[in-house]
Amino acid sequence: MYNEVRVFVENKPGKLSKVAELLGKAGIDLLALEIADEGQFGVLKILTAEPDRAKAVLEQAGMTVAFNKVAVIEIPDHPGGLLQLARALEKAGINVTDAYGCILERGKRAIFVVKGDHLDQIESAATEAGLRVLQELE
Repeated sequence: MYNEVRVFVENKPGKLSKVAELLGKAGIDLLALEIADEGQFGVLKILTAEPDRAKAVLEQAGMTVAFNKVAVIEIPDHPGGLLQLARALEKAGINVTDAYGCILERGKRAIFVVKGDHLDQIESAATEAGLRVLQELE
């Protein structure tokens, strides 16, 4: 399981650029980012190789930040690459309620970030399907 950094921000212009500026100045690289609109407020879901440092930098700037446990699964980056994981989760009877992905190396490998109530089962199903569960990000 991995710590996704969640930043709670008012839903208005300039909030994303402020987060990007703070993390950029701190030398923290973003691997993936998802923005969830929750009406008046939004949630930035950030995947980085340095979640502890990212959280500290953002909190020092007065932002509300929390960790959310996620499963990070490496999948092949080619058409149909997600199918191996999707079928493994289906076979295990696991419903995906929230997820996103990004390419790490074009044509070679990608990651799929999965959130759910049973992360241990998600990780087990992925491993049994021959996929790699990542505990650290580069």
